[in-house]
Amino acid sequence: MSLVACYGGSRLGKCWTILEERYPEIYPKHLQTRNPYACIAHRTLGDWGSRIVSACVQITLFGAGTVYLILAAELLDDLLKGLIPIGPCTWVLILAAFLLPAMWLGSPKDFWGVAVGALLTTAFSCLFMFTQIMIDGMQFSIHRNTRQHTFANFFMAYGTIAFSFGGASTFPTIQNDMLDRSRFPFSVAVGFILIMVLYLPVAIGGMLVYGETVSPNIALTLGDSWLVDAANLLMACHLILAFLIVTNPVSQELEHIMNVPHEFGRQRLWLRSSLILGMVLMAESIPQFGKILSLVGGSTITLLTFVLPPLCYMKLCDQIGPWPPLRPIPIHERVFIYEMIGLGIFGGTVATYNSLVSIFSPNSFSRPCYFNWW
Repeated sequence: MSLVACYGGSRLGKCWTILEERYPEIYPKHLQTRNPYACIAHRTLGDWGSRIVSACVQITLFGAGTVYLILAAELLDDLLKGLIPIGPCTWVLILAAFLLPAMWLGSPKDFWGVAVGALLTTAFSCLFMFTQIMIDGMQFSIHRNTRQHTFANFFMAYGTIAFSFGGASTFPTIQNDMLDRSRFPFSVAVGFILIMVLYLPVAIGGMLVYGETVSPNIALTLGDSWLVDAANLLMACHLILAFLIVTNPVSQELEHIMNVPHEFGRQRLWLRSSLILGMVLMAESIPQFGKILSLVGGSTITLLTFVLPPLCYMKLCDQIGPWPPLRPIPIHERVFIYEMIGLGIFGGTVATYNSLVSIFSPNSFSRPCYFNWW
């Protein structure tokens, strides 16, 4: 899935480069576009495609921001419950209040240090987690129970894995802030390689050492040590920083729809404050992050990462107009694109259905946080 997502991201970057070459008067290279993904869809799929992409981007990044809030709250609660036993639901409110001023910043170029910090914190956190997994594997005899898994479990996992590779929603916005936008496919490849280097050892180690006993948040399964505390603190910092990155395209898209000026002002303040308030409401209503994660991963992220990028790229290459012709897509690549789209639609549909069943099932219903406050 990482290779497929990497291919989709590189095609998305290529799509924007093509638009800049074909329509320099509409998409000048020296200006930033607030909704580049929707512009790509508009030129390839028409108005309906642009609307679908806009809606999917909003839902995806709204869901991702909500998941990051819940995860960061869980990690901070686990880390500080001996000193501040207030529970993850209250931590969500504290984190939202802490992040609100940073939400008012303009675009990723205004807080590039956030991206660097997010990379460093997750790198060291994964290193500490993997070290603790190896220590647990050598010191303790953990009985790994096994059980029969159903297709429903498989497709729930598909949605979760798709979520982890769902950065396509932010790719065009990030590309718009680059000096040399034609090199974006290379940046995507490097990014996905780093993701695999960081996450694969933790995933494989967790499976081999803990088996079925591992929790959805693996940090809560690790043994007690300073390594785990450091990893939890760093991962919480990563989630807080990543929250600012993934929510920024949502803010810019909404500002474009509502004609909010680019300059900082009262309209931006109210709109972005309302956005984070909605995320808090979602986090307090469905505190089990795994269900949101699987639902978003199987639905909108599958569309934005595995279906629409290759489809838009193929349509752009097939278009005929008063511009220099692009090289035709080789038959083997075209077959791969059709397979990628077909499998993405099938897997995403089944994963979305199973996620909805899990959310609304009486046996798995979780009590909203605000019910516990009264």
